[in-house]
Amino acid sequence: MSALTAEPTDPIRRRDGVGAWLLVAFGAIGLGISVYLTTLHYAGLAPVCTTGGIVNCASVLKSSYSNVPGTSIPVTVPGMLWCLVSISFAAASLVQGRRGLPEPRWLRPGHALWAGIGMLSVLYFIYAEVVALHEICEWCTGVHILVFLSLITALVRLQPAYATGPEELP
Repeated sequence: MSALTAEPTDPIRRRDGVGAWLLVAFGAIGLGISVYLTTLHYAGLAPVCTTGGIVNCASVLKSSYSNVPGTSIPVTVPGMLWCLVSISFAAASLVQGRRGLPEPRWLRPGHALWAGIGMLSVLYFIYAEVVALHEICEWCTGVHILVFLSLITALVRLQPAYATGPEELP
């Protein structure tokens, strides 16, 4: 096995790789949900979900909050873009690691900033669902959780990695 294809033996690099793979997974699942909801929007179909009580996806997805303001474009389209960019950041990290090269210095802070922007959007949508509509969408909530997990993972990846115990911290 060559040094470029071998799995990292350094526990810090391995942990970083796990974080990047988690970010890819969160982005891919979010992308799948966004594609599903976008397809339903343009096909005029109702989602497979709960439709009674406080959990009512169909109602939320037909509300004015489900479109980019001033357009008929569903908010799932920018959601797909967000997921693709998040996946791209994480994939760039994985590719650099696989090549044995360091990541660009901007990559992790950029990913954390991107996740923070996603979380701000999520907070707006939670407000819209809970306060304005008094209904929530389980598909949307799934994406909200994925964005939150992406933010937490991106922030953890920003933390300095110490291979030694806390007694050697500066």
